[in-house]
Formats: sequence, structure tokens, C-alpha cells
Amino acid sequence: MSRKREVLLVAGLFVIAVIGSAMVWSLLPAEYRENQSTDYLNAYEPVARAIAAGQGITLDGEIATRYPPGFSILLAGVFRSGSTLNVADETALLAFRLVCVGLAVVLVYGLARLVWSPRAALIPALAWMTYPFSLWLAKQPNSEVPFVPVFYAALLLFWLALLRGRGGARSWALFLVAGALTGAAMLIRPAAIGLSVIMALTILLFAVRGAALRTRLGYGALVVLGSLLVVLPWEAAVYARTGKIIPLSSGGAATIHDGLTFLAVPKEYRREVNVPDDVADLMWAIHERRDETATTGGVFRVMAEEARAAPVAFGKLMLMKLARSWYGIDSRMLELPTLLIQGVYLIFIVWGTIYCWRQGGALRRMIGGNWLIVGYFWGMTFLVVPLLRYMAPVMGLLMLALPGVYYSFAAWRKERTVSRAASV
Repeated sequence: MSRKREVLLVAGLFVIAVIGSAMVWSLLPAEYRENQSTDYLNAYEPVARAIAAGQGITLDGEIATRYPPGFSILLAGVFRSGSTLNVADETALLAFRLVCVGLAVVLVYGLARLVWSPRAALIPALAWMTYPFSLWLAKQPNSEVPFVPVFYAALLLFWLALLRGRGGARSWALFLVAGALTGAAMLIRPAAIGLSVIMALTILLFAVRGAALRTRLGYGALVVLGSLLVVLPWEAAVYARTGKIIPLSSGGAATIHDGLTFLAVPKEYRREVNVPDDVADLMWAIHERRDETATTGGVFRVMAEEARAAPVAFGKLMLMKLARSWYGIDSRMLELPTLLIQGVYLIFIVWGTIYCWRQGGALRRMIGGNWLIVGYFWGMTFLVVPLLRYMAPVMGLLMLALPGVYYSFAAWRKERTVSRAASV
């Protein structure tokens, strides 16, 4: 395919993704189109309004540390742009979300093109474009919406440097910029706090054979350095105002605590689910010690003590958290259909992954490295309340293996045809 035709193809993907998403959202019933994100209403939007008003990254007059400032800064830009263009905030937000959706699809295609032909690369792009849970997330201003394109852009530069870089200044620059984009992703969603370290580990494990250890360590250090250059100014500002070192979010302990009690402690919007009695007792025991879990260390201390007292129940809880990371819904509504849909996607993803691993070379390195990154996010999701919402952004990385399903099926059919012809 010529360069011009591929540029037109990419532009078409962007336009189709934007129009398709807008149509899907417009067809949703009115109650589903409402903004149900309490994080947005209670934190992100007020902080964004403060930024847009020139009051800095503040909430109720104090520096806002519950969430990192990346999403609020982007929202402030959206509000200011809307005001300049005399566009309502809701319209500006919708346009912003649509652009993010379109960019994410284009970036998935770009990632796929590093290892697949143009036609094969369309498979992951179209799969992500139609993935129901990414469409659902983008129906309202969730922080995952801008996180996805920034995250994918970081990985596109990262894999471009790792798979096609030939050393020299260009590769060093690509790794540094990939790290900087990773830092930007960290400022949007704190779950990415360790992502640059995982990317550095990916370089060590999946660099081209024969690459010197010193070179791999240097590339990994550049990725980490790039992320720190973006994040440290915010960390310094927080320390200057509070005298505390807060790793991206001050809500870490509360979030981890909620992840240990979420199936037993009722909330107004959550449906009840059946939980084994011993697991429910364990979660209530942890909940009743909530005064001891104000810090992350306190949470882990209480968890360890309760785990020693009820090891079987603790093991069950851990398994439930690992599984629910792939299908859990905070409200607990429609979890069975979600599980079935996710199961279908994951079956094909594993199928494609096996094909890619057997092919070796760049395919094995990229798909294997992406699984390592996905494993990191699985661990972070497991650590807090295990929700599909937190895992959905990395599903696009797993979809990069889907062309392997087509090629393995095509090879099987060809082999079967040859076998039949030989037996005639």
C-alpha cells in the first residue's frame, strides 16, 4: 500500500471512529447518557474550574492531591477553548471525548503496523473501535478517555524505538519522549505510577538479541528519566505546599482499603452479590479496623494480620479479586453478560498470542512485552477495587494479537486443502 493511501486509510479510521462513537452514544437511553462519574463531579471538574479561573490546581482553596492534575488540566483547556469559541461546556467536552476516541483508534493501528501489514493492522483497530466497554467508558468524562491516547502514544514511540530503532541519537530521543508521555499518562491516572519501570524491564527482556546490557540499561534509564522529568515538578509543588511526599494521589490507602472490603460493605449504587460467609466475615473484620488503615502501611499491616487469622478466606478473596479485574462493574449490574463478552475477546486474544509467540521475532517481542505491561495493570487493578473499567485501557494492547487468529486459521485451511488434494 502506498504512503498516500495509508494516510487516507488512517484519516478514514479517525473519522469513522468519531462518527460511530457519536452515533452509539446518541442511541443510548437518556438515563445511560447521564454523567455518573462522581470522581468527575466531586474532584476533576471543580479543580479544572479553579485552574481555568487562574486559581491554580486547588480544591476549596487547598492544593488538590486526591488525584494527579493531568485530567483536570486537560479539562481546564477544554473549558477555556469552549469559552473562546462560544461553545457550551457539554459540547466542548463531547468534542474532546470524540477526538480522544479517534486518536486511540489511529494509535492502535499505528502500533499494529509495527508488526503487521496494513490490512492485518485494521483488525486490532476495528476491534478497539467497536469494543463495547471502551465505547461505554467514553460516554462520559472519565479520566480513562484521555489516558488511553496518551498511553498508546507513549507505547507507539516505545515500540518504534525498540523494534525499529538502530541505535544512535534517534533511538535515545524516542525512548526519552516515550518516557515523557508515560509521565503525562501517570499525571492523568495514578495507576500508571510504575509503568516506566515496567517499560524499562520490557527493554531488558525483549530487546533484540545481542543488544549490549549497557545499551538496554541506558534505554530503560531514559524511559524512567523522561517520566520523572514530567512528574517531579508536580511532586515538588505538592511537597512545597504540604510538606509531604505524595506519590501522585493522596487516596491510595483508602482505595486499597476499599478493594479489601468492597464486596461486603454496602454502597447505595452497588447491588449485593453472593459472597462466601468466611470471605464476608474477613472483609467486615478489615472494615471495622478502618481507623488503622489511614496509611498504605497501615492497610497492609491490617491485611496481613487478618490474612493470618483467616488464610482460607483471604485466599478466596484474592482469587475473586484477580477474576473480577476482567469483568467487575462497580454497580454490579450486567456482570454476567460482561463476563461472557470479555471471555470471547480473551479466547481470541490468547489464540492470537500463541500464534505470535510461535512466530518469534518482532511479533513475539511486542506481544510478549505488551502482556508484561498488561500484567502490571492487572496487578494494580487487583490491588484496589477490581473493575473492568481499570483494565479496559490495556485491552487495546492485547487486541494487537488478533491478526494471529486470522493467519493461524488461514494456515490451517491451507494445510487442510493441501491434505485433501494429496489424498485424491
